[in-house]
Amino acid sequence: MAFQSSDMKKALAYYQNVHGWEDQRLITDEKGELAAAFVRINNRQWIELRPESAPHTDRLLKFGLEVDDAEAMRVFLASRGWAVPGTAATDALGNRSFAVQDPDGHAVEFVQSLPEGWPGRTGPQVSPRALSSCLMHLGFAVASLDKSLAFYRELLGCVEFWRGSSNEETLAWVQMSLPDDSNYIELMLYDQPPTLEWLGVLNHFGLEVTSMAATMEEASGRIGAKPYPREVSYSIGKCRHRLANVYDHDGTRAEFMERSTFDGQPTPSSTLPAPVL
Repeated sequence: MAFQSSDMKKALAYYQNVHGWEDQRLITDEKGELAAAFVRINNRQWIELRPESAPHTDRLLKFGLEVDDAEAMRVFLASRGWAVPGTAATDALGNRSFAVQDPDGHAVEFVQSLPEGWPGRTGPQVSPRALSSCLMHLGFAVASLDKSLAFYRELLGCVEFWRGSSNEETLAWVQMSLPDDSNYIELMLYDQPPTLEWLGVLNHFGLEVTSMAATMEEASGRIGAKPYPREVSYSIGKCRHRLANVYDHDGTRAEFMERSTFDGQPTPSSTLPAPVL
């Protein structure tokens, strides 16, 4: 996922000191100022940071999905009538990619990792300080469930496996696994225009951990008395997974989560209707 940051140095320090991701690639502009930063999670996943274009705006810039052949994906989407660029090009990391807009206007980047690109599938091992080495899911705000399902399920082939709700009235979340992958996207539904603070909650990324208790003990120690936006604590979510949230200085949420439910039993899907904006 890619986010804009009000303070790039603070953001990089947060990912290094709290998350333990020490492999960071920095790109400067012609004035020598930091123009972009990439924080490596593993050989195929990373977080991208850009200086904010304007204060008090949505932090999410885009999110990426890996494909075997970016140009073939571009041609496929074009054949289905989707607006695509003229070609898949080599990007700043030396990989081949292009981006389209989903029904909510999110920039979705399709990335073909190349051997010479960063971070490279044969790059260094994950830092021993990393609290997680797997970006397990991407979550993003969705106004119309039907339109999103048409794009992510019908067009891209994602497979829905769970629906959840935070109340007894409407759906709140729809989770869909990526084709040929155990990782997934999470459609974060809403029925009122979200505030900037709420967007920081909706537009998030989930990180797999094996032990929530051990992860939170380590994370709490690293955060200490630092002025991060919210207290770190963990609980059992509506999905019946152990999970916890940490936030950067801009209020962007990272969610730690164990892959299985706390008791190993499946969580029934909600049958409630989707909210209507």
